[in-house]
Amino acid sequence: MPLFWASDCLLCGALGLPGLVCRPCEHSLPRPSSVPGEVTAAYSYAFPVDGLVHRFKFGRDLAVGHWLAGRLADRLAGCEPPEVLVVPPLSRARLRERGFNPALEIARRVGRAVGSRVDVQGIERVRETASQTGLDRQARRENLRGAFRCERDYRGLNVALVDDVYTTGATAEALGALLRRQGAARVDVWVVARTPLPGGG
Repeated sequence: MPLFWASDCLLCGALGLPGLVCRPCEHSLPRPSSVPGEVTAAYSYAFPVDGLVHRFKFGRDLAVGHWLAGRLADRLAGCEPPEVLVVPPLSRARLRERGFNPALEIARRVGRAVGSRVDVQGIERVRETASQTGLDRQARRENLRGAFRCERDYRGLNVALVDDVYTTGATAEALGALLRRQGAARVDVWVVARTPLPGGG
């Protein structure tokens, strides 16, 4: 007799599911109505997706993180995979605090799904920064100035930057510029969730 793990839906409590979220709840999760430029997001960062992301990042629930990464991989189905995936590196203090890099966990799952390699040390953090929480776009850009370094040769390669949440785009902008200086032919941004644009977009 085959055995499988059953669970209750994290959102509505439906019993005995083969996954973490039931189909009705999954279909009701908020999706971005528009995506600027080269940003691909599975969901809009709004209730209840924000709670799932928080549970993954701060509750160290890797099962939820893998589920979210799987939904991002589904969103990317059919895309032309880039040669390389990279992630924003955490500060040493933040890495000690969390015990893992959420973006890296997502990238590993997505990389396996789309057939792209993950360059774990493609980008280095060379300066500690204050938390980005609560900062506007300009303040975030200033906060990140000179914080990262990339010495990889990405000449002619398509690269995707993978992260959990896209807020103002300051991190993606800084890292994208760094990757292009190293020769990347194209830099896409893949995220689990994107903060809604002003006006609800």
